[in-house]
Amino acid sequence: MSKNFTAAIYLIIKPLIGLMIRNGVAFGDLLALIKKAYIEEVEQELLATNQKTTTSRIAIITGLTRKDVAALRKQHRPEVDQKASYNRAARVVSAWISDPDFCESLGQGKVLDMNEGSLSFEELVARHSGDMPYRALLDELIRTKTVDVSDEGKVTLLQSALVASKDEDEKYVMLGEDVAQLISSIKHNITQTDDKPRYQRKVCYDRVPKEHLEEFTELANHENQMLLIKLNNWLAQHDMDKQPLLKSEQPMKVGVGVYYFEEPSSVSEEKGQ
Repeated sequence: MSKNFTAAIYLIIKPLIGLMIRNGVAFGDLLALIKKAYIEEVEQELLATNQKTTTSRIAIITGLTRKDVAALRKQHRPEVDQKASYNRAARVVSAWISDPDFCESLGQGKVLDMNEGSLSFEELVARHSGDMPYRALLDELIRTKTVDVSDEGKVTLLQSALVASKDEDEKYVMLGEDVAQLISSIKHNITQTDDKPRYQRKVCYDRVPKEHLEEFTELANHENQMLLIKLNNWLAQHDMDKQPLLKSEQPMKVGVGVYYFEEPSSVSEEKGQ
């Protein structure tokens, strides 16, 4: 294992360890998760190359005992229990700012009647959330401060993206999905053989005065949101759930993620560049 790869693994797991300690996850619990992930990943790699996925073969590759492999293969992988409702709510907010029936302009959702008329909030939910009751979804959006409901029953969209509330469980759903997708894209760029890397860029300076961060944060939030609204509009026009006339034998999950980071600079005052 190369020195740089070892360093990369350490940098990835260190902040996760901090969250594990916060949540009372002991080392033994983490080890069990790693073993399960190892087995599942090896099994997928073997299947992808049309090789046998026997317990003995997996044990040899992972370095685990046959007993461990056999037992862990029978266990179900950990699953989240809030992802479905979160995704449905996100889908409704996405449609609100992209569906011409429900938005004033790209990124600007209309103020909707609760359940009166053909273009009400109830109709928005019916079109874009499957069979989820509109009242349940409205409660979720109110709880996350994504919408406001007036005394007259008018529903106003307050933010053009669904942001997890202060509920940590919801944020852990996002942690698992977003980090996994980022690492998957980087893994593709490292291992890809078709000369089609996925877009992976960032901009970073390490000598920015702390006093200027608020200005940059506002700029980044605004520009990133405009980009995501534009990309959301294109995806909404090419999604088979939203466009029933579109057909494909292999529908794909596709998207672009954006994140902001800040941390104390490791560049000393004397070494300033």
